[in-house]
Amino acid sequence: MQLSKNDQVILMSAQADYADQRFNQVMHKVEHLLAKYPNQIDVNFLRTKALFKLKRTAEAQSIINRYEDEFVRVAEWIPSLIEISLKNAHFMVAREIAAQSVADWRTQILAAEENYRQQHAELLDQQINQFAHIGGLNAYTQVRRVEDAKQLPFDEYVLAGKNILRDPFLWEVPKSQILLELVKVNADVSVTLNWLDNQDYEINILKLKSIDQYSSLVAVLNIIEDNYASSDPIKLALLEKELFTQSNYIYPFFDKVITDPEYWFQAIVARSFGDQIDVNTSDQRLIMKWISIIYDQESKIKLM
Repeated sequence: MQLSKNDQVILMSAQADYADQRFNQVMHKVEHLLAKYPNQIDVNFLRTKALFKLKRTAEAQSIINRYEDEFVRVAEWIPSLIEISLKNAHFMVAREIAAQSVADWRTQILAAEENYRQQHAELLDQQINQFAHIGGLNAYTQVRRVEDAKQLPFDEYVLAGKNILRDPFLWEVPKSQILLELVKVNADVSVTLNWLDNQDYEINILKLKSIDQYSSLVAVLNIIEDNYASSDPIKLALLEKELFTQSNYIYPFFDKVITDPEYWFQAIVARSFGDQIDVNTSDQRLIMKWISIIYDQESKIKLM
């Protein structure tokens, strides 16, 4: 939603207040604007900077974490985003943001990580331990701990993450989270992944892609939209959610699993809405097997 002319004036006034270091005035004005435009990117970014100046760093970081994808599209904002993330000891977030920049931030990030190791050795050990030993936790807490681990320096994240990835008894979803995080920071590392089929795979992170870049998955999503976007938005939402859930298990082997996007679509429709589907070929039987494995995994998380 576009700001009204009057609210644009308020935003410009808040920006002037920021330049004059009147940060409490900034907060008063941006909170007024956010009551009307809660997702306005310019306003949220200005609020982030003001919170940081007021030493409310955790609140500033939470806004960055929420709007990171939108914030990094504005190149001139990146230095502030990295500064705040490093000051707040969110090192993997800083690396995610730096990966979107044409500038080289390695020296600053490495220095901040090393300083954190020296100044907070005991806390760092606790953070590593919490990340490395998530296997006995419930599903939600596993996901939360992996998200929290983005505060770790890169080397510690990779070391603990490698142990998780090769654990044959660990839930698949946090493994996908870790792989995707390493992709986001352009990690030049190789890992061993014990995957959904209980086999080990040697993976070069630089050869992986983000989820939306795998053509087989995108093909299924397009089929769902073609069938339901105009006729049944409720089914559309349910099937998109189901496909997203499946992607957390399949990553990064979409092309290995979704060998026939049209049949995969038919199979998840049948599973979701109690329809019948013919299984006539070996490829179709294999697809149904993969989907059953995913559903079995989903049922097991309730026991965690």
